[in-house]
Amino acid sequence: MEGRVPSDPNPPDLILVSDLHLGRGRLSGTGRYHALETFFFDEDFLDFCQGLVAEAEQRRTPFRLIFNGDTFDLLRIEPAHVGPSAARRERRFGAPVTPEVAAEMMTSILAGHPAWVEAVALVLAAGHGVLFLPGNHDVELQWEPVQRPLREAVAEALRRRGAGVEEALGRLVFEPWFHHEPGRIWVEHGSQYDPECSFRYPLRAGQPALWDGPALERDMPLGNFFQRYLYNAFGAITFIVPSTRANSRYLRWLVWNRPGLLLRVLSGHGPFSLQLLRRVAMTAGGMSPQEEAHRAELERLAAGSGLGRTLHDIDALKHVPPNLAQAARAVVWPLARLVLLALTVGLGGFGLWFAAFGAITHLQAGLGFKTVLFLGMHLALMAVLLGGLAWRLLRAPAAPPRPLRRAAGHIARLLGVPIVTFGHIHEEVVAPLDTGAPGAATYFNTGTWISVFTHEPLLPRERIQFSFLRVRGHQAELLHWSPSRGRAVPAILFEEDEHAVEPGVRAA
Repeated sequence: MEGRVPSDPNPPDLILVSDLHLGRGRLSGTGRYHALETFFFDEDFLDFCQGLVAEAEQRRTPFRLIFNGDTFDLLRIEPAHVGPSAARRERRFGAPVTPEVAAEMMTSILAGHPAWVEAVALVLAAGHGVLFLPGNHDVELQWEPVQRPLREAVAEALRRRGAGVEEALGRLVFEPWFHHEPGRIWVEHGSQYDPECSFRYPLRAGQPALWDGPALERDMPLGNFFQRYLYNAFGAITFIVPSTRANSRYLRWLVWNRPGLLLRVLSGHGPFSLQLLRRVAMTAGGMSPQEEAHRAELERLAAGSGLGRTLHDIDALKHVPPNLAQAARAVVWPLARLVLLALTVGLGGFGLWFAAFGAITHLQAGLGFKTVLFLGMHLALMAVLLGGLAWRLLRAPAAPPRPLRRAAGHIARLLGVPIVTFGHIHEEVVAPLDTGAPGAATYFNTGTWISVFTHEPLLPRERIQFSFLRVRGHQAELLHWSPSRGRAVPAILFEEDEHAVEPGVRAA
């Protein structure tokens, strides 16, 4: 059954990873990486899979390796080649990622990451299963033409190992949305619960031909839009998780650390402004075929998984605000606040200076005393200005919103599963859920294997955690692979402020 595994008294172990963001990898000629590559850990991942297989042999327990979305990055990637007759926008940003373009990208990605392909083949050759779920950076993975290069690359690696190709490929599975084991676990990428990264019609496996350039543009989340049309221009700078708060922090970082790059990109990136205006003005009109295909796929999954109306209830949890409101919140409102703050400070400062200047001028005092007062006034105003600037830049950020945790709580209540796990946010999380029902439920987030820039403050830990979730029976543990130790160790997490936790989620 699609997306669902029947209850099993002795289910296989589950190993879940997410957000690897494989790009085009190494250039074959120079051995250097493409500028937008973020995954440099192919050999580490191969060692990780070798460790999983060795441990499974010792325990005589099969496992299933689940890639929970954004395994491949068809968004932060060098654009596919287009001919000279292509439109200027396509020459600058690449052709729309249709099934054909996405298949070419996938072929290139796999060619640039041969050790990663070997790791997947190793798991399959040892008799274990591999499951791929899509994310918002590889939503195209639902399409069979995009799956085909992966099957072919893994098949070739299996032949080199002398493994039975057909049997092994039978354990290589693609699901269009989720993995559900009743009474045990719910797995999905989670981007649909992020207002800035959710699609209106994410289920696209049914009729890939419907997704041409205009349709892809109309249903492109604003976070994806910024990545494609702006952030990619910054080149090899650390990957950013797009969000309103991360955008502001990223801009401040660029102003202080790379002002030349920022000015160069903005001055030469006029087409982005035009794209933004087009995107804000664009509505979801004219997408009736895509909506119908999404609903048909949803009905098929609801029937095939046995979830029925419950799956419709989960689908209704996704955040898809109107385009204009979304753009206003993410772009216009932060900019308006910045302008309003600048005007307030500027006009207020000028008013104070003018009032103080007038008062000092009319004082019946000597020139020396007035000079001292003028100097004191300017020093005081400068101190206030610098103090305000320091407060604005150094103040502790407010607790970030946690829509994925809220969604996890709803899903745990709807399905009665003790484990709900997402990816997407690139942050390792373990949070008990208050479901209002007997039995404990926990939300896990598997983080990422890459370096990333988010709205979160830097933590005193390793810059990168090769994190994964291991589920044995009905018990789950968030771990990270330690290459230096050659084994898994507990992930590094910090105690949370219970007052900062979203309603419906108990503090960890």
